[in-house]
Amino acid sequence: MKKLLIDTSTNSLVIILIDNDFVIDYIFEMIEKDHSRILMPKIAGLLQRNSLDINDIGGIIVANGPGSYTGLRIGVTVAKTLSYTLKLPLYKISTLRLMSASFINQAKYLVPLIDARRKNVFSCLFKVENNKLVLILDEKLYCYEVLLTLVKQHVKQEKVCFITNKANDLYIENEQFQVNLLQDYFNPQLISNLAFIPVTNIHSFVPDYKRQTEAEMNLK
Repeated sequence: MKKLLIDTSTNSLVIILIDNDFVIDYIFEMIEKDHSRILMPKIAGLLQRNSLDINDIGGIIVANGPGSYTGLRIGVTVAKTLSYTLKLPLYKISTLRLMSASFINQAKYLVPLIDARRKNVFSCLFKVENNKLVLILDEKLYCYEVLLTLVKQHVKQEKVCFITNKANDLYIENEQFQVNLLQDYFNPQLISNLAFIPVTNIHSFVPDYKRQTEAEMNLK
């Protein structure tokens, strides 16, 4: 069964066309704020260059956060719309897990980083065991300095691969902590091997922001 994976949760646009766990084709582009304008044309172009149309797709996968509020809403809304109108199963995957998949063969410990401003990051700590990502530190919003302390407590002297798709002076690199750009190692086949989680109720499915939205904060 052919599936379409969509990730608009960060400043990169990811679209992967998968057929029975094998990657047929993909798009990975660094962009800033144009997800809403280019997502559907990019999907159409990817399908067209593989002699397919949307009716050939049997399932939709979407990165559901954390990440940019606007980016997440765009990706999840498009995924839900395609799933509902075409009566296709919908699957979700954590953005942090998706980012880390390309680095499974690079290090024992992986720390994906999404800039959340004011020296905060959306992050977690994964340990690679048998080519699987095992969650050690929860996916949530961290003060970057606190995250570093927690990571050091868990990994001791082991080397750690920090993963981001945007360089940031905040991120410290030394002999133990190596900062790598996702675009330098992006591997759609490793991403396709992830365990995607079925969404049981499309209508109630929302992005996992990992913090309150601005609207929620304004209600207080």
